[in-house]
Amino acid sequence: MMRIRTVFLATALTALAGAGMASATDYDLLRKDARMHNELLGASVAYLIDENCDALKLRKLRLLNKAFSLRKHAMSLGFSHGEVMAYVDSDIEQDRFRAIAEPLLASKGVVAGQEETYCTVGRAEIEKRSFAGSLLYER
Repeated sequence: MMRIRTVFLATALTALAGAGMASATDYDLLRKDARMHNELLGASVAYLIDENCDALKLRKLRLLNKAFSLRKHAMSLGFSHGEVMAYVDSDIEQDRFRAIAEPLLASKGVVAGQEETYCTVGRAEIEKRSFAGSLLYER
């Protein structure tokens, strides 16, 4: 199974690698920041839809642009490039966002293993112009 990090920030941030990874950083500020939370959750939702609905795909260039913008935001909060990478690359954080995204999708009608339910929710997100919807397009 692909990891959420490959979808959003890690892919984009890896292209900017150069700083060392942080090892013992307190990420509470990133976890509590509304923009970080909402955009990472939206990306997680879009990723899960892309992963489970063949008719909808990720807008990879838009995803990359959003990732660069979010990286800049995280750095404006005082985190280094390496710290942001470590946060995004963290298995704990990836699992945390998946644990939030899956029930959120279920509350919107997604049934695990039923592709059309992911497609229906994805199309609704596109129509609503939500953050997740802005990262998707119909083939």
